Amino acid sequence: MSKNSALVCDDTPANLDFLERLLTQAGFAVFGAPNGKTAIDYLRASDDLKLAVIDMELPDTNGLQLTQDIRQHFPDACIVVATVHDDRLLMESVRNKGGNVFLVKPHGFMELFKRLSANRLEKMRDGGFLVIDQYGPRVMSKSKARLG
Repeated sequence: MSKNSALVCDDTPANLDFLERLLTQAGFAVFGAPNGKTAIDYLRASDDLKLAVIDMELPDTNGLQLTQDIRQHFPDACIVVATVHDDRLLMESVRNKGGNVFLVKPHGFMELFKRLSANRLEKMRDGGFLVIDQYGPRVMSKSKARLG
């Protein structure tokens, strides 16, 4: 049985390396991309993607655009957007572009790992828009852009 495929896109080498190792340990076959162009090239060449963890701020694009591109190519993928900015408007924008998880760095990394290690990818993808920050994980209401 082949491993689930994952894309990690982050322009900070230490974050990219850390996330690659974290997802590999959680059982994913990981492709690391230091920028949006490399990520898009990978997406175009790939026929399967289960998980994408992308940084909001990249040198050649942003996480919102990349989320939209990923969602277009892989409608069933779980998309995690990671950022240092704990901002409600940004959360809403990520959700509106098709993201599944809004992760605030560095608080959410271990919670993400726990969920992936427990084989909860589908629940993260289908369970509503998940926010993971310093307050812990919570689901943003589907009907309104309010945390519930």
